[in-house]
Amino acid sequence: MRIVVTGSLGNIGRPLAKRLVREGNSVIVVSSNPERQKDIETLGAEAAIGKLEDVEFLASTFSGADAVYCMIPISFREVDQIAYLKKIGNNYAHAIREAGIKRVVLLSGWAAGVIGSYKDVEDIFNELPDVAATHIRPGYFYSNFFDSINAIKEKGLIAATFGGEDRIVFSGPSDIADAIADEITNHASGVKVRYVASDEMTCNEAAKILGAAIGRNDLKWVTVAAEEMQKNLEAAGLSPKLVSDLVEMQAPIHKGLMPQEFARHSSEVITGKVTLADFAKEFAEAYSKTIDT
Repeated sequence: MRIVVTGSLGNIGRPLAKRLVREGNSVIVVSSNPERQKDIETLGAEAAIGKLEDVEFLASTFSGADAVYCMIPISFREVDQIAYLKKIGNNYAHAIREAGIKRVVLLSGWAAGVIGSYKDVEDIFNELPDVAATHIRPGYFYSNFFDSINAIKEKGLIAATFGGEDRIVFSGPSDIADAIADEITNHASGVKVRYVASDEMTCNEAAKILGAAIGRNDLKWVTVAAEEMQKNLEAAGLSPKLVSDLVEMQAPIHKGLMPQEFARHSSEVITGKVTLADFAKEFAEAYSKTIDT
């Protein structure tokens, strides 16, 4: 198969591209960074360098492909995150129509089941005629913990608008990549939703596992009020609207909606192989490097 992978060589794109190439597919990896071209070609894939905002670039890149994997990155440069998500979603849809693509996998998120604005992005793909679309809805990414390393080093805590005894469904990037690869290489019809769950536990339990891995048995995961998080992120230079969108994405977790959403769709859940304890080893290595420097 000739498959286009968007998202460059990120936490999901790299293992996804590696697997698809290994299985004998012709893979085109889209990246906005020209410096990624050599890395992409080293994997045995073809690099397509351009921006997701460029509809004609996308249509040209998609032309001749059997399937496309679409992901929409969070852009901290955009003031209105929701509008940006819809804009890129519409760009993808235009390119898919222009190129005549019949098989698409979209990286969505579990929140699409509880927040209407995120479901709107999925609906853009659902409305494409004669296109088989699968929406992959992962839980909270393990890789998000890397963003907490400085706070752990300086304050001994992980802070978010959820924490403590809030229960979390986690998803490992490699498990997400495997789910995408399985879907995109299988024949399908119509619209389908698949959730990805690698592990599940409370925030306190997660902090205990990560803390033990890095020698910080006192590590806490504390809950910060949405108003305080809004204020802190604005003080860090982010726009009020962007912060509001980010806080909205996290709010359902504290309300307990994440595990409920996965439970309601148990027949659609793909169970991953990478536990948080497995990821903790990788996290400890990254944490150790920051200590050494």
